[in-house]
Amino acid sequence: MDEFEQGSGLRFAVDMITLYDRELWDVPSFYDFFDPEVIDPSVFWDKALDLVAETGIDGVRLTFGPSHWRNALKRYGTAERFAEALDARGLELAAGFSTLLSRGNWESVSQQEGILEETKQYADFLAAAGCSIMVVGLPPRATWHSEDRVLVDLDYAQRLADLLHRMGYETLRRGVKMALHPKTHGVFWLRRDIDLFMLLTDPVYVYFCPDTAHISLGEGDPVAIVRDHGSRIIISDWKDALEPVSAHDEIDENHLTDLHTHYARIGLGRVDWAGLAKAYRDIRYRGWVVLELDAARDPRQLILSAREFVEHSVLPIYR
Repeated sequence: MDEFEQGSGLRFAVDMITLYDRELWDVPSFYDFFDPEVIDPSVFWDKALDLVAETGIDGVRLTFGPSHWRNALKRYGTAERFAEALDARGLELAAGFSTLLSRGNWESVSQQEGILEETKQYADFLAAAGCSIMVVGLPPRATWHSEDRVLVDLDYAQRLADLLHRMGYETLRRGVKMALHPKTHGVFWLRRDIDLFMLLTDPVYVYFCPDTAHISLGEGDPVAIVRDHGSRIIISDWKDALEPVSAHDEIDENHLTDLHTHYARIGLGRVDWAGLAKAYRDIRYRGWVVLELDAARDPRQLILSAREFVEHSVLPIYR
């Protein structure tokens, strides 16, 4: 622990999606990053981990595409050897992000069996790499007027909560806690969605990873949500947001990249960082904070700028 976080009890990581800069990797489109083979694993991991290490950040969080956990296995052979590669650079594996539910196909028995099996294997990998947190994205909504629209009513939420309980049970018995992550235009996004799923899920098995940007884009108040659900928080995503987006927006094939224009580096948007620092201080949060910005231009400078903002504008309040 260096002077950056000394005395705060916080540790700082970066989600690997922050490094998905098209120019950095000479990749034509952001959507190409969904292909784990778009960059050779040996090229990706060495360059990516070296870049993160240069910023003085403590850890990384895995996600989809080139930084998928199975791609780490292709490069290093075992979770233990991956952990050694991190340690050699002064890094740790803070968490792994799971997109299994983000695809929206989870209702059938066969789909749920596949999700549970993949969750078990992912949790085994994380635990072997010395990591105890899995962050899970929930299913997306569809455009409100489409035939395949998703109605997040009590029946839907209870069915999904049942699957989340089974996933959380399998991760926990492997020493890994599972935390839900809000996503713009997803079923776990608006303040009401967060309250609903926090109510319907058992806190013994299911935890929470608030994301300041996505909550803000849904016109939620991250400060109030942290205060109300602080006992469930085991990791937190800090990034900023510009003006809110509408729940009635069209959700099409360009949805993810359209959202990129609504994100901002922390300190450059509408999030109340002073209020947030006080909220985390008051709930006595100690743990990982993920500094991220999807597909950042010049990710190294972005991480350094985010770190500087936190050091000078957030941590003095938190302490």
